[in-house]
Amino acid sequence: MPTVGLSMIVKNGADVLASCLESAREIVTQIVVADTGSTDSTCEVALQFGATVISVPWENHFAKARNAALLQMTTDWVLVLDADEEIDHDAKQLIRQLLTNPEVGGYIVPIRNYMPTRFNRGWDRVGVPNDYRHDRSKNAPSYVKHENCRLFRRDSRIHFEGRVHELVEPQIIAAGLQLVVANFCIHHFGQLVDQEARTRKHVFYRNLLCSKADEHPDDHVVWTQLGLHEFECFNRPEEALRCFEKALALQPKAPEPWLFKGMVYLSLGRNQEALGAMENDTRTDNSSSALREDLKGDALYGLGRFREARIAFRRAVRFAEDNPMLESKLGYTEVKLGQIQTGLSKLRRAARQAPDDIAICDRLLKACIIARKLPEAAEAAEKVANATPHPKLFLRAASIRAQLKQWDLVEKVLSRGLDLFPQSPELARALREAADVKA
Repeated sequence: MPTVGLSMIVKNGADVLASCLESAREIVTQIVVADTGSTDSTCEVALQFGATVISVPWENHFAKARNAALLQMTTDWVLVLDADEEIDHDAKQLIRQLLTNPEVGGYIVPIRNYMPTRFNRGWDRVGVPNDYRHDRSKNAPSYVKHENCRLFRRDSRIHFEGRVHELVEPQIIAAGLQLVVANFCIHHFGQLVDQEARTRKHVFYRNLLCSKADEHPDDHVVWTQLGLHEFECFNRPEEALRCFEKALALQPKAPEPWLFKGMVYLSLGRNQEALGAMENDTRTDNSSSALREDLKGDALYGLGRFREARIAFRRAVRFAEDNPMLESKLGYTEVKLGQIQTGLSKLRRAARQAPDDIAICDRLLKACIIARKLPEAAEAAEKVANATPHPKLFLRAASIRAQLKQWDLVEKVLSRGLDLFPQSPELARALREAADVKA
């Protein structure tokens, strides 16, 4: 039976490393941990699992560190994990079936990146509702899937390339070997750390991406990665657009920079330009199409082209797995088109699925006002005001109650607002006026 070894690079991962190694213990016969400068007990934890621990100087280059670990491997196959990852519990049985095909050089493994919020995006993928397959993900309402080659033959021709976002896939293909999708997954928990840790990681990766772009200025993928990082981690839309323009100058037909360029234009309110950019992304796979159609729907809606927006949102709902955010956008657009009952049905279903999401609740509120269903609108308005307190939101909720002549509830809503915003003259004046009407 072919053997499998675990190859890792780690720095200060003592708090999570044991769980990672435990998940792979029954699968691998060798563990090599390349430590890149830990100051905690990382090395001691690794040694407790029988790992070979080597010290590797950190040169701001992930591929160099990973290749140093690869040199120590003696098994037939190599499994690669990070300290904040665990291999799925079914992998022990499934991996055995994958190691005997002589034409396969590596397996592309689906990776679940668990996220702290319900609706999110990773690269060009929309989030997927968590099925809680892993106990450690219990506080993650969703995950974003991506794929990397994490299981491959130990072969002198196969090594990592890239300062950051390093890969072995090009070497496997160059060696004339096949890449096949694996039948197991990896669980990644790195996004569940606190905001301070995420910020440090964002700065760290930006520096590496900038260095990679300096080294490989003709690589459109690097410029796309850097542009997206600047936009989503540092909110620098103009710098992101500059990077995407560089990427498209190098590879005019690359779909990802066109998609992300459209996303940035949309954030700037440049809806027509957003549509023009996204028309150049003609991919048909479900994973990326859901995001593109969602963004197109937003741009069309912003331009008042509601019928076309409805078509785009319908496509997004079809491409995405269960996603109440998309369904709520579709439902609200239908209400705007006069399709009151079908639109409200979708909005209510979305609100039941994601009762704590304020954007979904706000769409339901506005749709109920359009449909003159004021009691339901009032409940939604109060929910929004309590969840994201602001004087204007309490005034809005009170005004709906006033239309229903529910003066006791008007006073209750305004009093709640004044408790939170005692210096608000608008809330104080509205409360006095409500008291006068009631009297």
